[in-house]
This record gives sequence, C-alpha cells and structure tokens, in this order.
Amino acid sequence: MSNLTRLTIDLEIGQTILVGKQRQPAVITKIEYHERSGEIKLRTTKGTRRALTFAIPAVEDINTV
Repeated sequence: MSNLTRLTIDLEIGQTILVGKQRQPAVITKIEYHERSGEIKLRTTKGTRRALTFAIPAVEDINTV
C-alpha cells in the first residue's frame, strides 16, 4: 500500500460500477450531493450507494458487461 497526496475521482451518469460483496455491475442513474452532511450518494440500477462504497471495474471488465 502507498500513501497518496491527492485522489481525483470522476463519476458520471451512465457509468458502470461494481457494488456489493459479489461485485455485481450497476449503472449510475443519479448523483446527489447533500450540503448539510457533505455526503455524496449514488443512485444506481442496484439501489442507493454512498460514494466510495463501490469498486471501479478494470477496462477489460467493462467491455464484457
């Protein structure tokens, strides 16, 4: 493991991410930002997820979905 000084993540509607213990593909349908809590929630085809509680598939995984 290495230490990072910066992390930038670009998420967009229609992007495929992997969710759950089985890492099943889900498509982002809506991105919500809650000002009071600072929380970012992702609405997906598999339900709602908090940001950073998902995996981003490798490029070859996306092509097989």
